[in-house]
Amino acid sequence: MSAIGFFGGSFDPVHYGHLKTACAVKKLLRLEQLFLMPCKAPVHKNALQFSNQQRLDMLNLAITEFDALQLDRREIDRQSASYTIDTLKQIKIDYPNKKIFLIMGEDSFNTLSTWKSAQQFSHYVQLVVLPRLSEAQGSVSHTGWQYFAKTPLVNISSTQIRSKIHNQENLSGLLPESIIKYIETL
Repeated sequence: MSAIGFFGGSFDPVHYGHLKTACAVKKLLRLEQLFLMPCKAPVHKNALQFSNQQRLDMLNLAITEFDALQLDRREIDRQSASYTIDTLKQIKIDYPNKKIFLIMGEDSFNTLSTWKSAQQFSHYVQLVVLPRLSEAQGSVSHTGWQYFAKTPLVNISSTQIRSKIHNQENLSGLLPESIIKYIETL
């Protein structure tokens, strides 16, 4: 059975940490496809700096450079409240013959017990957690339906980038040049 992955997040903004890690996970798990899946309004985080359309614009620029990745708009386009469990049910309907991985950062994983119906996630997906700090490169360990991927560390955060934007500091090396130019036009 072939496998696909969905890497959820706010991508506020998307950066090399997301993009390079996503490519590494796709290769590590031998995924046929890996979709970046931006959320509409994250329940467990502060308000977003960039609008939904701006985040989509930046993701579209990113996947032009990182053509191994694709964009899934289902959460950001949803008219009602967006809960991951509803998304997972829909993904399973859309891809009934695929093994499905949901990829998330360790910070999101640490709040998973507070997510709506999180105990049901294992019925729909295998969970892949990306630790904040990674010592080993290119390995994965698993416990039941949860995998802990140890990919090469890309030490970049959206918080760091937003701070640099606020302070009008150089963003080179943190995100693709096309996205830097886009941010400069805002």
